[in-house]
Amino acid sequence: MNSDEEPEQLALVPSAPPARSRRLKTKPAVIAAPLLPVAQVVVDTGLAHLDRYFDYLVPQELDAMTVPGCRVKVRFAGRLVDGFVVQRGAGSDHGGQLAFLAKVVSAEPVLHPEVLSLARAVADRYAGTLGDVLRLAIPPRHARAESAHGAPAGGTLPVGSVAGWQTYVHGLGFVAALRAGERPRAWLTAVPGPDAAQLVAEAVLATLGSGRGAVVCVPDVRDVARWDAVFTEVLGEAGTCR
Repeated sequence: MNSDEEPEQLALVPSAPPARSRRLKTKPAVIAAPLLPVAQVVVDTGLAHLDRYFDYLVPQELDAMTVPGCRVKVRFAGRLVDGFVVQRGAGSDHGGQLAFLAKVVSAEPVLHPEVLSLARAVADRYAGTLGDVLRLAIPPRHARAESAHGAPAGGTLPVGSVAGWQTYVHGLGFVAALRAGERPRAWLTAVPGPDAAQLVAEAVLATLGSGRGAVVCVPDVRDVARWDAVFTEVLGEAGTCR
């Protein structure tokens, strides 16, 4: 091949197309919630010197889901970590720019004020961190259990029966408080006559009537069959022991 043929051979090679200008995709700006845009979060850092609340902005699209006690994901020291929303407010004492919540894991409130107060006291008493105590105090999330919202059970409580709660002082008031969604505390000393399983089943029915659930523990596995029969009679399918 001589030098005279070289330009002709090069001309057979298609020229490279002009480089297309790449458009940079910009993410839309995140807008904070219009009301109470700041969330105080317990961040699971595991570090004692960071055992305090941290403020984050609530994105507008997560406004309805960000409720006190819910689980969230936040950016902390370059990592995505777990946290719980303690409360929401209109402002923050932090002088710098606040980061946004990364994600609401579940809108179900699992950190109640009583649990938070007790966990704080335990952490202070035994030189731990709040995050460490909450990690053990609050069970891991189960999405299937959260999605199965319990419907109020049907039926009428047999409050007029002398064998029921009417036998006990303040018994009817206790059952009425459960049905109203309250959380009364009671210590029951069973008296001869009324069946304890029947009484507990009536209390559970009142609790289910308020849209909540109940967990009943019996002392021995041999009691499960008898209590199951009573619960099934009072509650129907909702009263099956497991």
